[in-house]
Amino acid sequence: MVSEKVITNIKNFMFKFQECTKKSGDRAKLIAVSKKKEFQLIQLAHELGIKFFGENYPQELRDKNIQKTEKNLHFDWHFIGRLQKNKIKYVVGKADLIHSIDNFELVEDIQDYCKKHNIKQKVLVQINISSDPNKGGFLMKHLQSIIPKIEKKEHLQLCGFMTILEDNLQDEEIRDYYREMYKISQNYIFNDDIEISMGMSKDYTIALEEGSTMVRVGTEIFGPR
Repeated sequence: MVSEKVITNIKNFMFKFQECTKKSGDRAKLIAVSKKKEFQLIQLAHELGIKFFGENYPQELRDKNIQKTEKNLHFDWHFIGRLQKNKIKYVVGKADLIHSIDNFELVEDIQDYCKKHNIKQKVLVQINISSDPNKGGFLMKHLQSIIPKIEKKEHLQLCGFMTILEDNLQDEEIRDYYREMYKISQNYIFNDDIEISMGMSKDYTIALEEGSTMVRVGTEIFGPR
């Protein structure tokens, strides 16, 4: 059984998120990070109004998607973790959006899989905005050359950008990086509404203020793992 405390926590966070989006723009989406969480909890969060769930591990997404199908539930999976070639089959066609396109070899591999299975897959390009050697993603200096190549892939739909920051930054540093992400996004037009996936539990309010259209929040919603 899910405790009343968990239900209250989900409701309280959704209220806080809605208050934030009133200030930053109602287009922002909440991606509830549900990795390592039981499906019962995901179902409850969906019943309470959450429409998007983020998963980090390909096989876990595959298994949870089976439960979603069996229960005939209607919400979207977002894949937000590192993706390797041999795990593409567990994610492509199941996740509505892949946030973590961090190298061109992965672009080619997903394109090949999608072409073989007649799938159109929505993706975000991951940018290493802080040039952190411990984070994945394209450096800013490579974007001008890499974006046109991705746009030419007929089975991929490029929707925008994603970034992950290191944990030890001060608020003003976080704000500067997110502001830079927003500026980068304004140089491109992929569709009517470009997506900017930035912000997690510790800094989602800053991200929303700086133009994020998707925040990836787990702990604040579901509690510690």
